[in-house]
Amino acid sequence: MKVKRSTSHSSRRSSMRAMGSTRSVLSRRSQRTSRHSRTSVRATDEELNFEPPTKCHCQRCQMRFPTQQMIDERERTFKNEPAVLRAVDDQVDDVIQDLAQMVKFKSVSVEPKFLLESCLALDWVANRLANLKFKTYEHLIPDDPVNCFREPHQKVLFARYFSSPTKPTLLIYGHLDVLPAKPDCWLSDPFELVLKDGLAYGRGVTSGKGMLVGWIHAIECWLQVNEDLPINVKFIVDMLHEVGSTGLQDYVRAKSDFFLDVDYMVFDVNSWVNNDRPVIACSLTGWAYFGVEVRGANKSLESGLAGGLVFEPMIDLCHLMNSLVNDEHEIQIPRIENNVRRLTTPEWHLLESAGFRAYEYKEELYVRRLRHDANKVEVLQSRWCKPSLTMHGVEGADSRPACTRILPMQVVSKFSIRLVPDQDVEQIHCAVREYMMQIRNELNLGTSIAVHLIDYMEPICWSTESKLIKALMRAVGEVYQKDPITTQGIPVCLPIANVLCKLVKKPIILMPFYKRRDRHQQENECIEEDNLMRHTKSCASLLFELSFLRTKCKCDVINKYCNLRGVKEKLDADRGYDLPVPPKRNLLVSFFKLKHKENPAPMKAPKRNSVKKFLCFPFKMKKSSKKRPSAAPK
Repeated sequence: MKVKRSTSHSSRRSSMRAMGSTRSVLSRRSQRTSRHSRTSVRATDEELNFEPPTKCHCQRCQMRFPTQQMIDERERTFKNEPAVLRAVDDQVDDVIQDLAQMVKFKSVSVEPKFLLESCLALDWVANRLANLKFKTYEHLIPDDPVNCFREPHQKVLFARYFSSPTKPTLLIYGHLDVLPAKPDCWLSDPFELVLKDGLAYGRGVTSGKGMLVGWIHAIECWLQVNEDLPINVKFIVDMLHEVGSTGLQDYVRAKSDFFLDVDYMVFDVNSWVNNDRPVIACSLTGWAYFGVEVRGANKSLESGLAGGLVFEPMIDLCHLMNSLVNDEHEIQIPRIENNVRRLTTPEWHLLESAGFRAYEYKEELYVRRLRHDANKVEVLQSRWCKPSLTMHGVEGADSRPACTRILPMQVVSKFSIRLVPDQDVEQIHCAVREYMMQIRNELNLGTSIAVHLIDYMEPICWSTESKLIKALMRAVGEVYQKDPITTQGIPVCLPIANVLCKLVKKPIILMPFYKRRDRHQQENECIEEDNLMRHTKSCASLLFELSFLRTKCKCDVINKYCNLRGVKEKLDADRGYDLPVPPKRNLLVSFFKLKHKENPAPMKAPKRNSVKKFLCFPFKMKKSSKKRPSAAPK
């Protein structure tokens, strides 16, 4: 298998020799995409204008006083990027071998009997990162009290690679767990990687396992060629992603110090719409999870004794739930689609070119018809770009297989509404509550109801013209040799990204990995080997692109952050560089400021005007007004 390589690195390497300053490096860096005629992704002059931080008072802050080490580091990173991409091409067998090892772990999080396999997979990743100079931390996740004395325990992996305080920090999220696989529905063992006709078959190759292997080998190639990473990198590796990342939110809140120096967060997503061009999504869906509580009597009764005497909450609840949608499953709540973002013309054409066939989709899911069989764009728009309502179940009703005669007097129906960009949770909550009360009055129900907002998350949308998205476009476009498509109207559903964005409050990067699928972990799950290697090269290229984005000093959030020594500072010491020394003038100014702060001058008492001056003030004004300027001599 051969992976396409970039053929234009020789010109960049020769042009780099003539650079002698950081400004020339950045200006050349902003023009290197002209060979693909990508004028929309070039760095602007506003991005190159950098003002040093004002809150940093560190005398060795290299962000305020750029040193020769920083200039040499940028030139070295620029020259080594082609060699890194070539190293990725040479590691095809190693990537396949690591992916095969990952697929062997039966890390099925929904089945407790595979918990040991999930822990072994997490330990394998921890050892792999430790060999790449990462500091790893494993944190146990609280489980059911019944299983608190059983081993192994559920856990999450945190890892950190610190290169230098002058570099930005990227947080990478990955997960190892997969959904169950039925061996009878597979052509081969789902937990054995099989290569056939350029495809790699195995459970997890199109989700967390394949994504995580790409990042590990991209980092390994950078360390192999450059001896250091171009940026600081942090990892969160989860083993409970498919069950809602139980307990991870509590640890993110408890370990908030781990995220203080994070500048960006990256998530791998399946955002491709067709096989032609990669798609970069710039929005995430949200959700609003509701519970409709219906109450009757103060206790449960027996249907043989009290049936027919009281209003049954279960019957009233069925009437209420039936009023939420019509026969075509269209949402009947008013104003539910008022603020939905409309698709642009390029996004509409993108959905028209999607590799989607309705008959194949119906055969795959064993359904007879879809809601919009006539128009493919309407099907995909309803699937990705519009709000949808889903009913999940009833709490308080009897769900045992045996027959029962209990008449429940308190039931709660649970349903959720998927939110898309520009929708507001508060408006949706008000619309649902008003509609349910209106239906109750129209039906004249004899029970009391209450509408609760159990859980929610606002949809997220960000600009497609930011410097972060431009860096991602350059990284992906260089590898695939095609201009990626950016979209805000076709959001991605990734709940963990919404949660981490709310808790960490940092910009998000959605790295395109594979095509969109409702069941990406389906039978005979597979991915092209070429696409797997291109993703690895895109990860390596993204690390390079982010290294040229300006970063700010973090001394205001981490004490003496500029004085920390990472891998870069240790390598600079081996190369014979000295620590940066600030100008003498700044030293003297800071010394006198510090001395003045320690020994402030005594405050002088304010002068008080006497009563005599106050009373004589009008006479002084009158006397001064009588004065006339002397006449000029003739």
